[in-house]
Amino acid sequence: MTAASLVYPSWLLAAVLTAAAFRLVRLAATGRLSVRTPIDLPVGLILLMIPVTLWATALPELTRVQALRLLSGIGLYYAIANWGNTSQRLRLLLTGLLLAGAFLALTAPFSVVWPIGKLPFIPPGWYERFQTLLADSIHPNVLAGSLVLILPIALAWLLAGWSRMDWSERVFSGAVTLLLMGMLMLTQSRGAWMAAAVAIGLVLLLCFRRSWIWLAGLGAAGVATLVWLGFPQSFDSILTANSTGGLALREEIWSRAVMIIEDFPLTGIGMGSFPNVADAMYPFSPVASGTIHHAHNLFLQIAVDLGLLGLIAWLAIFVIITLMAVQLLQKGRKNQEIRLRALGIGVVGSQSALFVHGLTDAVTWGMVRPAPLVWAVWGLAAAGWLIMRQKPGS
Repeated sequence: MTAASLVYPSWLLAAVLTAAAFRLVRLAATGRLSVRTPIDLPVGLILLMIPVTLWATALPELTRVQALRLLSGIGLYYAIANWGNTSQRLRLLLTGLLLAGAFLALTAPFSVVWPIGKLPFIPPGWYERFQTLLADSIHPNVLAGSLVLILPIALAWLLAGWSRMDWSERVFSGAVTLLLMGMLMLTQSRGAWMAAAVAIGLVLLLCFRRSWIWLAGLGAAGVATLVWLGFPQSFDSILTANSTGGLALREEIWSRAVMIIEDFPLTGIGMGSFPNVADAMYPFSPVASGTIHHAHNLFLQIAVDLGLLGLIAWLAIFVIITLMAVQLLQKGRKNQEIRLRALGIGVVGSQSALFVHGLTDAVTWGMVRPAPLVWAVWGLAAAGWLIMRQKPGS
């Protein structure tokens, strides 16, 4: 149901009602709504902020959709955590996540409005065969933000789990990894590129003890490539080519977000209302009204939408999930549980990508349809952590 809502937002209510119905069925059958997970308390705080954001908003028609999307993500998290209670089911869930990433990448040529000429070292001719066929197209930065969440998990599953895979699993994981990398490159999203570089480097360091040698070599190769392309010109283009006008405008956007948080610290202004409120009360001097759609910073955007309590709850979830992933990789290494270790490495890489990308963009939060993917990754981490806890010596 949540997957359908990514294509048809009208399905969001059905997804939320389905999640609620299954929780009630589980309550009737087992006496509890869900298995307990370490992030239940901060998730509860976010749930408490949803009525607040619906009350605070001046645009309820926009806020309702984003609140439903947040609820569908939370429902997806608990569905995965409850159902993925065996190693076999966890593998199926992971395969599903990789297939979701592959689907996004394969449909991108006709669903994304591609950036042409944004960066000089990406030839415009690469996009000649792409034709946008959907009226409701996807921004390349949104696609990049979703792909960069899944890429570290695919890569870690391939590298750390190689010895336990048969040839078909290796081909599948390798193909998905290469597909995600290739499509991520074509998005020309510099924030996602930086996030991917950090995540891939972290995955390599956690998979191989001597990978720092490879990373140093790759860094040297990258510098040599920039010098060959013309370092001053390429570097200047990377810094200034931007759909939102460059660093100066982003600083102004961030300053407006901070002003909103200062004025509405407890309630926020309502999910989805940033562009309207900012244009009306905190106008941007260098751009026309309606041009800026979000805060271009994940953490500021959450605080703008849900207030500081909502941001604290989200950050608590982020930290707890990261610690759970670290425990997964440590216990997996200690107990020779290669697949659990691979999942732990992948989630650590995904969390690092989420953080780095979130410094300059907010496309993994409520205003974009793939936002529930973050909760899917968190659900996988919770399912793996709960399986680890069931094993002797954990």
